[in-house]
Amino acid sequence: MTIVLLTLALLFALVVPAPAQQPEQPRTGGVFRVAMIGEPPTLDVHTTTAVIVQQITWHVYETLYTYDRQYNAIPLLVESHTVTDNGRTYVFRLRRGVKFHNGKELTAADVVASLKRWGRLATPGKQLWKNVEGVEAKDASTVAMYVKDASGALLMGLARPNNGAVIYPKEIVDAAGDNPIKEYIGTGPYRFVEHKPDRHVRLARFKDYAARADAPDGFGGRRTSYVDEILFIPVPDVAVRLAGVETGEYHLALQIQQDQYERMKTMPGVVAAIIKPEGWTTAVLNHKQGLMSDKRIRQAFQATLDMEPIMAAGFGNKAFYRLDPGLSFPEQPQWHSRAAADLYNQKNPAKAKKLLQEAGYAGQPTRWITTKEYQWMYKNALVAKQQLEAAGFKIDLQVVDWATLVQRRNKPEAWDVFSTGITFNPEPAFSTAASCNWPGWWCHEDKEQWMDALARENDPRKRRAMWEKVQQIFYEDVGRVKYGDYFGLDAVRKEVHGYRQTNEKNLWNVWLSK
Repeated sequence: MTIVLLTLALLFALVVPAPAQQPEQPRTGGVFRVAMIGEPPTLDVHTTTAVIVQQITWHVYETLYTYDRQYNAIPLLVESHTVTDNGRTYVFRLRRGVKFHNGKELTAADVVASLKRWGRLATPGKQLWKNVEGVEAKDASTVAMYVKDASGALLMGLARPNNGAVIYPKEIVDAAGDNPIKEYIGTGPYRFVEHKPDRHVRLARFKDYAARADAPDGFGGRRTSYVDEILFIPVPDVAVRLAGVETGEYHLALQIQQDQYERMKTMPGVVAAIIKPEGWTTAVLNHKQGLMSDKRIRQAFQATLDMEPIMAAGFGNKAFYRLDPGLSFPEQPQWHSRAAADLYNQKNPAKAKKLLQEAGYAGQPTRWITTKEYQWMYKNALVAKQQLEAAGFKIDLQVVDWATLVQRRNKPEAWDVFSTGITFNPEPAFSTAASCNWPGWWCHEDKEQWMDALARENDPRKRRAMWEKVQQIFYEDVGRVKYGDYFGLDAVRKEVHGYRQTNEKNLWNVWLSK
């Protein structure tokens, strides 16, 4: 598996042009400005899978493990661990001298409180916690976790950045309970300074940061805060984001429209950075309540769609998308499958009309929430709406900002469909696409059994077969509706050095030449 992941890591590296010839020595100082797609819905990582939250806050909060360059789990806040009792007991020894931004030293009590909260609230945490019997502090720097069965995915679950198992001070966890945290304190290389809605989230270098001694490796190893501050600035208009990088107002702009790629290559001082793959775009259906709780209506929705014009509308340049049925990407050969491919991209409105008739559908509005802050989400939805209405659906397309969409999707009574993307994930046992606990609430008995087995199994061939079973059920039951894979485009100033273009967007070990 390491060899395959290494190939994937090399693919990421080859796709991204180097911003510039790096100077021999990094430079300290400056304010790094990032143009984001909008406002984060929260700054509490335990409570959301919204990527924008992770991209901002993982400079502030840290996890026990993280990913190396090959997307293997490696220690971050942990010094080492041992596994005993036939794989059912993990003992984690924490690094000593790690301080929170409030000056308090990290202890096992903080880890236990944070992990328990993550297991209750987070989508991947709930999945992992199905196999956890308990977690306890053995002493101030030792944590024991007891699992029901040996797990092939536990460390990868603890390393996951998005909706990750970040460690907060125990007193902050205790004060918040299951409500959003109110103080944003972690152990990361940058500390939270302020959030001024519609202006910025400001982070500043944490001078007492306890960096690891080992060399940087992917997201792990030594993390150095070269820039003095990072400003995450909401800029919902994609044209303004790109223009800001061109003028030097921003150092990095996210989610640039792919049809701007050729023009970007002619801009002096700007690098067009491609992420391949970034994710796959989807319509998430509400299984819990309303129209889409009827399998026949979900099947009609899936049968209708012609994915090529939907993807072309969202991404324009054909080099930035592809049609593929896999829940994992072709760049992940250990996971990628074409199972149930006959149910993907059916382009069969006649079949859809028949299914709607069988379901007794009488033209009730299908409430679909989407956003223009991710332009491709809106454009995908617009073309899909036209196709669905031609097949007999009535679509009520509701356009909101991203933060509102993320909040509203938690209320099953408020929607039938919402737009989003499923980003690259190296460990399918914690895939949002297959989670019962995530909005959409796709809970299917056979699927749940395969997902539980996947999290426990160690044999790579058996794990692949299990994930293939999940994909088969995904299409038969219409868990979500996948349109296709997309490749991201960001704009980076040439004076930015040390930057690795990935979904996660880490800005430690990054410096500015001027």
